[in-house]
Amino acid sequence: MASKTTIFDLHVEILDIVLTHLDYESIAAFRQTCPPAAAMVPLAKIMRLRQGIRASLLEEEHADHQRRQEAFTNQRRWAVVFPQSVQGDAANTTNDSNNIHRNRITRAERLNCYACLKHLPRECFVKGQVTGSRSLGHRDGHRRFCKACGVKKRIWEKGAIIKDGGCTLVVCKVCNLLRRVDAEGKKVGICSVCLAASQETPLDTERQFTSHPSPSQLASRATRCQRCWAIDHTAVPARSTESRICPSCEAACRAGKDGA
Repeated sequence: MASKTTIFDLHVEILDIVLTHLDYESIAAFRQTCPPAAAMVPLAKIMRLRQGIRASLLEEEHADHQRRQEAFTNQRRWAVVFPQSVQGDAANTTNDSNNIHRNRITRAERLNCYACLKHLPRECFVKGQVTGSRSLGHRDGHRRFCKACGVKKRIWEKGAIIKDGGCTLVVCKVCNLLRRVDAEGKKVGICSVCLAASQETPLDTERQFTSHPSPSQLASRATRCQRCWAIDHTAVPARSTESRICPSCEAACRAGKDGA
């Protein structure tokens, strides 16, 4: 019977050639498959690859920032010389469009996430990660991370409240997703969806419990016998009718009618 051959039976030189044709994510995923794969790809190699990708992304971001800055400068110069050719108030030097990050032409619509090392659309980040010191080309840009990494890599703790412009979000303690939160949910760290669901569930259970009482269910004021009102009728009788009178009182009522 022929023995099975795996990738780990190949020569080290061949394995090195195979790994050189894989990207960082594939190598990192392969390393996590089993102990032999982890031994084949040392952690130091993963760290070197990651540092190289980060350096490359930072270099590309700085170059992109310089290109946009030049385009922005040229646009302002053109607006001053030919104001009639510029739409709206772009020629006004106090206008918000005279900012590289707000201008519709020079604003970056895709930015780097330095947690997952991906070039992502702007909407994948909260506003605080794409403005201020973490905006394109600024000093803290290398600390920028996307929403998915903030949750999956636990950069944000569960229950953390995150501001996204005029919207307030929370890393929900129940569903572990980044969702909208209201004032009540802020106190407990739960999103509006899960909070609403948790409030509806007890009501549904209570309705079901009261509409279908079990024979051993303790009676409330509404289910006690309306004739004798004695404490020995605190259990809903199994054969009781909807007349809200216990079987003993029902029998007494029938006997009185028959005697009459």
